[in-house]
Amino acid sequence: MNTPQVTKLDNGLRIITEQVRDVDSVALSIRVGVGSRAESANQNGISHFLEHMAFKGTKTRTAFEIAKAFDDIGGVFNASTGRESTTYYAKVLKKDIKTGIDILMDISINSAFPEDELEREKGVVIQEIFQTNDSPSDIIFDKYFEAAYKDQPFGKSILGTQDTVKSFTREDLNNYINEHYFGENMLFAVAGNVEHEEVAQLTKDFLSKIHPKKLKKSQNASYTGGEYLEHRKLDQVHLLIGLPSVSRYDDKYHTFQVLDSILGSGMSSRLFQEVREKQGLAYSVYSFNSSYTDTGMFSIFAGTDSSNLDKLLKSITTELKKLSTDDLKEEEVNRVKERVKSQILMSRESVSSRAETLGHYYGNYNRYISKNELIEKISAVTTANVKKAAKELLSQHEKTTLAAIGEIKSLPSYDKVVSMLKA
Repeated sequence: MNTPQVTKLDNGLRIITEQVRDVDSVALSIRVGVGSRAESANQNGISHFLEHMAFKGTKTRTAFEIAKAFDDIGGVFNASTGRESTTYYAKVLKKDIKTGIDILMDISINSAFPEDELEREKGVVIQEIFQTNDSPSDIIFDKYFEAAYKDQPFGKSILGTQDTVKSFTREDLNNYINEHYFGENMLFAVAGNVEHEEVAQLTKDFLSKIHPKKLKKSQNASYTGGEYLEHRKLDQVHLLIGLPSVSRYDDKYHTFQVLDSILGSGMSSRLFQEVREKQGLAYSVYSFNSSYTDTGMFSIFAGTDSSNLDKLLKSITTELKKLSTDDLKEEEVNRVKERVKSQILMSRESVSSRAETLGHYYGNYNRYISKNELIEKISAVTTANVKKAAKELLSQHEKTTLAAIGEIKSLPSYDKVVSMLKA
């Protein structure tokens, strides 16, 4: 595998390529370092709405012409919005790279925001919001983040609200682009059987036109913890419980990856085996660690009927507490480390994941992190490291975040759940 090559334009924008031989496809990705955490209260949801509007017409193409152009070459194109970044991506055959680049550049930089499309897409996004609200297993995550990061842009829904989406104008979108879509805040990543110079030649004239405004720092996220409870007539209570963890820059980040995998990632994980296989309390139960620029949260999701809530929470908290004791053996940690390493290797198999990885590493760390470096970091995690990380989590039990939707009358109180987590 070749080391990625980078060309940095005068406006600060980086063109990054990784050559992958013996494949017919090329993955293209434009990453912008802005997401929902940068939005003011009346802008909530604008990053996501802007991503939707990218496909609705440019100065030279209608929405149908954009869709048809990709379909004609058998290409795949889409976009996604997170709390800290927005990504526009495409996958095309190598022979169609010029067309793919041309369209992707056009939609991500030259959107015209036609009024008829603007109003129509507001309806589409509002339906997306309604769909999320109607699905307890989806909306629970939004409510959980709102409770964990109370009254902050970081905790708000990425989709926004019905009212904010209805309020967006062409001027709002153009102002947002002007504020956040600039050279230092963007990169173009390509993975496939391509030559770096060819990609640079095809793109630099276009990308050089993007203005070179300097980055300004986002408001820091401040984890507060808290509770969200909603009674709905459902057969199952959807439950999330979490504690503050680490940012993606923390030395303990890879330790938390291993801890997460031991506790609740995969069929052999402790939560799956104890909660589902031994006790039959849940169909779905898992943990996940969310790490961002300046904050992080370790979370556990489960769904069960109301009569089992106390039992479920006791099982979850007991399994988490065990990780800080001698119950955790080196053999288990080593086995899980091998699983995490396998996942790292397999995640680099496709050109799409490689292009995404380029965007993630250069966007967040300003450099490439090879799979060998990652594997070394996972290998260096010790059993003592995992126990210490579990202790650190539990030491913050008073900052617990708890969210539940369903028949919640039998849910233990917030204070009781906090006491369950006390080491």
